Amino acid sequence: MPPYRVIALGDSLTYGYPFGKNMSWVEYASKELKTPILNQGVNGNTFREMLRRLTIDVLDLKPELCVLLGGANDVYQGVSQDLMRSNFTKITELLEEGKIRPLVGLPPPVEDEVFEKELAKFRRWLKSFAKEKRFSTIDFYGPFIDTKKKKLNAACYEDGVHPSSKGYQGMAKAAIKVLQEALE
Repeated sequence: MPPYRVIALGDSLTYGYPFGKNMSWVEYASKELKTPILNQGVNGNTFREMLRRLTIDVLDLKPELCVLLGGANDVYQGVSQDLMRSNFTKITELLEEGKIRPLVGLPPPVEDEVFEKELAKFRRWLKSFAKEKRFSTIDFYGPFIDTKKKKLNAACYEDGVHPSSKGYQGMAKAAIKVLQEALE
């Protein structure tokens, strides 16, 4: 059996920026599930960069599951929706070819309204893509919304983009639910 049943591929939100991997959602979920999860989050990565490092960081390690989370850096760098979708689709196709089940992470919201509009568009596409492909989704969006006030929960952010410790713990809770089912 490979050393990791689960690998998390992503950007700074997977890595755990600004705290580091020890305070990431990946680490919190790994401890709670008592299952090692390899954190392959790289700060600043777009889907194109994740695609470039997919073979070494995921495919060669042959996990059962790969949590795929990204999109914010693509939006901030002005990557088109078509290219984001194309790169994301290619990653999931390569995972499936490698007999690795993709789990689709829905990116958390960002405070900047212009960027959030673009990210929301991508999030909607991710939901329909995951449904069509029968991939499980992890709702990393929900933990950042104050349901009473119907707006972003400021306590979940360090800087309007990156989660606070509370934000990462919320992300972990969302991941744990889906991962428990997927690992059974």
